[in-house]
Amino acid sequence: MDIILIIFTLGYLVQHAGAYFLIKYIYEKKNISGLAFETQVMYFIGAVMRILYISDTRLLSFSLIWIELVISIVLSAYIFYLFHKYRHTRFHQIQNPYVSYQTIIPVCLVLSFFFHPGTKNENYFTVQMFVSMSMFIEACGLLPQIYVSKKIGSIEADISKYLVAMGFSRLLRLVFWVMNYMAGEKFVYLILADVIHTVIIADIMFIWIRDKKKGAILI
Repeated sequence: MDIILIIFTLGYLVQHAGAYFLIKYIYEKKNISGLAFETQVMYFIGAVMRILYISDTRLLSFSLIWIELVISIVLSAYIFYLFHKYRHTRFHQIQNPYVSYQTIIPVCLVLSFFFHPGTKNENYFTVQMFVSMSMFIEACGLLPQIYVSKKIGSIEADISKYLVAMGFSRLLRLVFWVMNYMAGEKFVYLILADVIHTVIIADIMFIWIRDKKKGAILI
């Protein structure tokens, strides 16, 4: 079994563990204050992109990835349900257009057209564009959450567990890219996307660590 594919899939499974902490937080608190719906939308789109490109990769014959994708879609669907159920508790809207998914998604779409593995056919299309689209959207996915968290100024403990899980998932992804790089597959733009994603997570974790050191009351 290809260890590289295991590392890739394990990264997403750790990310799903984070989604569990998020679901637990919403279910127990019965509100979605301090959470960015836009972030969940972009991670869901990333999962859909994986479904679209998997047939054009080595992952097609890797059974664990299909289990991971089912888990991803089910968790996203339940998170959407909870956001809908407790929509009356949401009081932080994304007012900055630069961190809105309505801006981020089109930008990622354009970038994926120019920067992607594989080669385009006569119609200037390749399934490998979905690989880049998935990576780019996931890299920017936490920007709305950072916006909301900084607007509030603090992060509750269960949300921090979600972010820690996201951080570990990115570290596993970086291990995946290092292994690919050493094997001769040097997709620098995809590696950069995951590095940016890791930096974004570190930025939002800084808010939590800062407030914890100050002894701030986490809302």
